[in-house]
Amino acid sequence: MSEIRTDTISAANGTDPVTLTKQSAAKATYGVSQSSTTYLGIAADTLSSQSTNTSSYTDGGTGILTVSLSNAMSDNSYIFVSGVISTNNTSCLHTASTSSAVILRAADADTSTLNNTLQYGAIFGDLA
Repeated sequence: MSEIRTDTISAANGTDPVTLTKQSAAKATYGVSQSSTTYLGIAADTLSSQSTNTSSYTDGGTGILTVSLSNAMSDNSYIFVSGVISTNNTSCLHTASTSSAVILRAADADTSTLNNTLQYGAIFGDLA
C-alpha cells in the first residue's frame, strides 16, 4: 500500500496553502437507521453510503448500536458528536466504546426509554 505524507497542500500557482492537522477533519462519520422507515435516504436497517471509515454496524437491540471503524482511533478519548432524527431523543456514547467500536444509545430525553431511530455522528481525534 502506498502512503502520502504532507503538511501543506498548495494551489497549482503556489498560492493559498492549506495546512493539514490531525485534528482538523472528522476521522469517521456514520448514519445508521435502526428504524423500519427510510429517513434522509437511509433505508431501514442500513448504514448510510455516505459513512466514512466505518466497516459495519451491529444492532444490539432497541436503541443500542455498535459502529465498527475501518481504521481504529489511537485511543478511546476521541471527540464524539451525534444526533438522531427523532424529536426529543438523544444519542449518547456508551462507556464500553473502544478505539475501534463506537457503542451508541438512542433514548427519549424525558423518559430515558431506548428507541430505534436514525442515529448519525462524527468522530474527531487521531487515528492509530
